[in-house]
Amino acid sequence: MKRIVNNRGLTLVEIIMTLALLGALICPLMNLLVISQKINSEGEKEFMVFQTAQYYMEETRSIDEIDTGLFLYNGEKGYYVRSVSGVLDNCNVEIRVIPARYGMHYIEVDIIKDYEVVYALKGSIVF
Repeated sequence: MKRIVNNRGLTLVEIIMTLALLGALICPLMNLLVISQKINSEGEKEFMVFQTAQYYMEETRSIDEIDTGLFLYNGEKGYYVRSVSGVLDNCNVEIRVIPARYGMHYIEVDIIKDYEVVYALKGSIVF
């Protein structure tokens, strides 16, 4: 009976074909790794923006009354505004406290980058 299995090792052609197949499989996987890293980085930035907006919303909700040292009254529009600059990669935060009826105040927090609102968060509080 003749043996079909070659026990002498691999030929040079077999090694080159194996390396070519591995290269063809690894290149798309590396591309997928780079793309997933970019997506992860963007998601982390979005989370940090959301977390910053939530921080300023909770900070504003925790005050008992509007601090005129922090908030300036805009007489034309009828609300209090506070601006914080230099937050998160040259972003600015604008917090507006808008009076409503029966002691209710609406709070709006905008994260602004390059004069464009990146994220907006709205809430309310009773003073």
